[in-house]
Amino acid sequence: MSAKTGVAVSTLSKIEKNQTSPNFDVLVRLCEGLEMNLAELFEAGAISAFPNGSRTVNRLGEGVRYDSLHGECLVLSSELSKKTLMPRLIRVPKGDDAPTMVAAHTGEEFVYVLCGSVRFFMEPYRAIVLKTGESVHFDARMLHATVAEGEGDALVLVVSQSDVVLTEKKYVAQDLAT
Repeated sequence: MSAKTGVAVSTLSKIEKNQTSPNFDVLVRLCEGLEMNLAELFEAGAISAFPNGSRTVNRLGEGVRYDSLHGECLVLSSELSKKTLMPRLIRVPKGDDAPTMVAAHTGEEFVYVLCGSVRFFMEPYRAIVLKTGESVHFDARMLHATVAEGEGDALVLVVSQSDVVLTEKKYVAQDLAT
């Protein structure tokens, strides 16, 4: 690869181990050596920021806690700074029949109900109820929200590909089909 690109072996090694980030000139030389367009390099999934050999373990109750518009959150794997998946446990409080806030962000999202049931709202679909053991995987760029169904709070595992917020606003009945 070094001979094809003119990039030093030591630099290539550091890039592979995620110990350094290549500058624009190096990116151009890598693309030329790989006979690919620079734009292809930035397509979804082409580059992984996740460091090779990384792992994280969360023990019961460990993580970073915060309150969000969805409920009480426990962010898992919080010590990994260069990750594309954002796993969190969310305690969705029993509340109104409709959400008070809706949000949209980049990437995909996966919601798995661990305990209880939730009403899941997403444009342009009608709201659905998800019970313990059920899940939904969706395009998170669409406005979405959850509210707990039934007698008490619900506990959900949410794994999103990104948390770059596109929209966050008060819920209006026209926002999502009910």
